Amino acid sequence: MPPKTRRRNRRRSENVPELAHHVARSEAARILGLEPNRLRYWDRIGLVKPSLREGRRTFYDFQDLISLEIAQRLVQKGQPATRIKSHIRSLQERLPKFDGQLATKRIYVFDDRVIVSNRRRLIDTHSGRLCLKFDVADFQKQVDSRLAKIESRTASEWFRRGLELQAEPRTQRQALDAFREAVKLDPQLADAYVNMGVLYYQQAKLIDAQRCFRMALRRSPYHTRACFELGNCLDELNCTEEALRWYEKSVEISPEFSDGYYNLATTAEKLGLWDRAVRAWRAFLQFDPRSSHAGTARGRIEVLEKHLEAAD
Repeated sequence: MPPKTRRRNRRRSENVPELAHHVARSEAARILGLEPNRLRYWDRIGLVKPSLREGRRTFYDFQDLISLEIAQRLVQKGQPATRIKSHIRSLQERLPKFDGQLATKRIYVFDDRVIVSNRRRLIDTHSGRLCLKFDVADFQKQVDSRLAKIESRTASEWFRRGLELQAEPRTQRQALDAFREAVKLDPQLADAYVNMGVLYYQQAKLIDAQRCFRMALRRSPYHTRACFELGNCLDELNCTEEALRWYEKSVEISPEFSDGYYNLATTAEKLGLWDRAVRAWRAFLQFDPRSSHAGTARGRIEVLEKHLEAAD
């Protein structure tokens, strides 16, 4: 029996933290009606910093949104951001237990001066007249309403969002959520099921992956990639004969699909179908002759043909 060949392996994504209760800077800006550059500036000067960072991306939770809204209202009342930060720094120096979180404070503005309620005490940085009141419950309703408008995407928009998130290992869990939203709105969207299956496959959740690929094929029986990915999943589950059938179907649907021929060839070899393997290797070379795997294919053809000659 000829030696086994190596198959191309998929890289599995790393575990990533869940960002369920956070929004990206661009969405936070949209919720509050601000420019993203203003949020970057406030972050840079330390006025309102996002509670979560992932690489270059930043995410805000609800408490952060409250702080941003308060900061915006203070600016609208004539308080420059640098002055607000200066007040906070001054209070932190005077009161070691003052945490500087705007979201947890009641703030009053009198012309160009600020009074902050901290631990049931009013701390007067200056004095003045005009008062600012902030209702957190009312703001919660506003945020929910604005988020609902932002999230009222179509199935296609959720699918495109999923593709964007899928490209980065750190956001692949959010990609799964986006694809789920897409199929909720359009249960016939086979591509979304395929991409969900690929993400599950990369996480070694083979049963979930297989289920997604089969759901895609129920909706689109001639979906080349769904056939191919289901073959990969079944091969990992040691369902080799069934995997072979799905690889065969993938190249029947798309006769120039070189990846399908490659996996068909390796799987045929596993089953001792050497003549079928040779035909698949030759088809692979026909459609992808400059592939980095072309040398492997030529070598396998040579070995298998010698074996077939010896068998005759």
